[in-house]
Amino acid sequence: MEKVFRDPVHNMIRFDMDRDRLLLALIDTSEVQRLRSIRQMGVSDFIYPGATHSRFSHSLGAAHLMRRVVERMGLLREDPQYARIARSLEEHRELLLASALLHDIGHFPFSHLLEEVIRVDHEAWSVRLILDPQSDVHQVLSAHDPSYPEHVARILERRFKPSYVVKLISSQLDVDRMDYLLRDSVYTGVGYGKFDLDWLLHSLRIVQLGEDYEVAVDAHKGIQVAESYVLARYYMYQQVYHHKTERAVGALLLKLLQRARTLLAQGRLVHTPEAVKALLQRPQALDTPTFLKLDDALLSYALSLWARSTDEVLADLSQRFLSRRVFKTTILDEERFKQLRPALTRLAEGAGFDPNYYLVMDTAQDSPYKEPYWTDQGTEVGEHVFVVDDDGRLADLSERSDLIQALRNRPISVQRLCYPAALRQPLLALIAP
Repeated sequence: MEKVFRDPVHNMIRFDMDRDRLLLALIDTSEVQRLRSIRQMGVSDFIYPGATHSRFSHSLGAAHLMRRVVERMGLLREDPQYARIARSLEEHRELLLASALLHDIGHFPFSHLLEEVIRVDHEAWSVRLILDPQSDVHQVLSAHDPSYPEHVARILERRFKPSYVVKLISSQLDVDRMDYLLRDSVYTGVGYGKFDLDWLLHSLRIVQLGEDYEVAVDAHKGIQVAESYVLARYYMYQQVYHHKTERAVGALLLKLLQRARTLLAQGRLVHTPEAVKALLQRPQALDTPTFLKLDDALLSYALSLWARSTDEVLADLSQRFLSRRVFKTTILDEERFKQLRPALTRLAEGAGFDPNYYLVMDTAQDSPYKEPYWTDQGTEVGEHVFVVDDDGRLADLSERSDLIQALRNRPISVQRLCYPAALRQPLLALIAP
């Protein structure tokens, strides 16, 4: 028998009731169910009204794609080049699916935005929840196999061997990215993030390289779909994730939370849920029960309370966020901002705005395709896709594609000043060359 989830991206997500009983048990845990209340794209619904999908649906999609990858590689078991890897994938099937499902359980409300305020990484929290003996996910994993919590944690920390297990979840060609590009494209209503998923999976290969492994695409079948995949990510960042209004909303929310944090430290913010207080005051000391209370609904409730605060700055910023009266943006580089800062400060103060909260520099940056390089610590970093020839030789996609070569090592950065609409005309006059 199968458990079936209807999904607007993958249509029908199927898991076998017997073979996938561990995964199905994990889906029912409180940590995974909490993801229903965490939006995948944070505040993107300010710009794209349909972008209200959750981290839960994305996590299901990632687990579904991992199952498809295992099945696809299993079809290559008769090929001597891939037979051993196909068997190894099947042996690690449960861990692969579990890690794909659990990779986002440590996310905070409003997705990545909050991490900039509290300086706590969601990946670290995912690992912490998995290793916490009191958590539901730990208990389900350890009841199935006592070694599984540690194994899944090592996968998410990128320390697990064989390394392809990690790379299928965290690399350029991973199931996480494949799902979120397609899912975010569907829910925002844009076409930028679409690529031929079926053909990409059909072209996928896992190649042993000495003692290591690489995830690659077949050189004869996968060049064009790999190009499409990389370009989908490039276009989604340029047109959706780094949309100027999204960046403005993010800047507003960050300043709002910073103000709330300051007032809490001064003992001046009474009406705040205890879990939100703990998040802003003691993020490093959060316990699991408190963390599990934190979701988009609770933080939104806190914002509604702060909108009635006696502190004018917090009340105004909260009201702006809740009523979607977001900041305006103007392209302005950091150096020019520093030169104009005294005049901009006088302008803001003259209009009754605290420049520390109402003049916000924002930098949106991305590297569409970054080749690997070695840090001083001996760690390889970079974004790259491999292609593999019939003889098992690997090459970087940029060596086989003029399109990707054009994007190679060309970081994109846009700096903007975010500010209230009331300042728009005098501000533009001030910064005009």
